[in-house]
Amino acid sequence: LSHHGQNYAKQLAAFAQERIMTDTDTKHPRPARLWTSTMRRTKETAQYIPKQTIVIKDENDAALELQWTSMKPRAWHHLDELFAGVCDGMTYEEIEKHYPEEFARRNIDKLAYRYPRGESYLDVIARLEPIIIEMERHREPLLIVGHQACALPSSLP
Repeated sequence: LSHHGQNYAKQLAAFAQERIMTDTDTKHPRPARLWTSTMRRTKETAQYIPKQTIVIKDENDAALELQWTSMKPRAWHHLDELFAGVCDGMTYEEIEKHYPEEFARRNIDKLAYRYPRGESYLDVIARLEPIIIEMERHREPLLIVGHQACALPSSLP
């Protein structure tokens, strides 16, 4: 990460501790989840978010206590950015210069356009479906560190 990226990562960690890992009403720690893509920069962005082991009582049996590691990162390939195939790592200017026909095709329909040996945004949407289903299974607050093309709606308590 750049210097700016490091600062952002530290501010994100402070935000996560204050607003996600802590119940805003009781100020007590609460269970929370952290998901990243498998890309190095998302893992580096999440590196300052502290893992915290807390004890929670079972909802059905108050005598039963469970240990929970809050914000233990889980990397999902489903959250990786769009793979641009042969154009991966190139700027739009470089794509226009080296692959002018592909550049023109992309400009016609960005949603359905698939990079040569790569993905389209429709492919990314299909890849995100299992993540959305997994999100629906959990009740705890969830922080996702991902990429612009994989932005999912969020809500804070």
